[in-house]
Amino acid sequence: MRQQTESTKVENVKDYSLNEDGTTRKDGKTEITVSYDYTFDVLETVEEMNKKFSEADMLKLANARLKSTANSAARQKNLAKYAIPQDDPAAIRERMIKDAIKLGKTKEQAEAFVDGLLAA
Repeated sequence: MRQQTESTKVENVKDYSLNEDGTTRKDGKTEITVSYDYTFDVLETVEEMNKKFSEADMLKLANARLKSTANSAARQKNLAKYAIPQDDPAAIRERMIKDAIKLGKTKEQAEAFVDGLLAA
């Protein structure tokens, strides 16, 4: 078993954190960008897996994966006709904004950057 670290994941969330007084919360009107890292175990052999999980756990994991895969396929099939086409200008703009955020820009910076590019 080895440790693996995933670095610099970015998530945009509404801010409901505690105010400076420590007793009240923010109203969530502001969106912030949060980055984080995490470390997890990577199993490299069946023996390691058997030590980490019981047979009942393995059945639960396998069934959860099968259920998740079936749900994902059904969701994609049934929602596809409602999705914005990938070549639609609005979809392209959204992907460009997400990419700029992944590169470290705030949402506002990313929107301004992309809108500037598209206006040129």
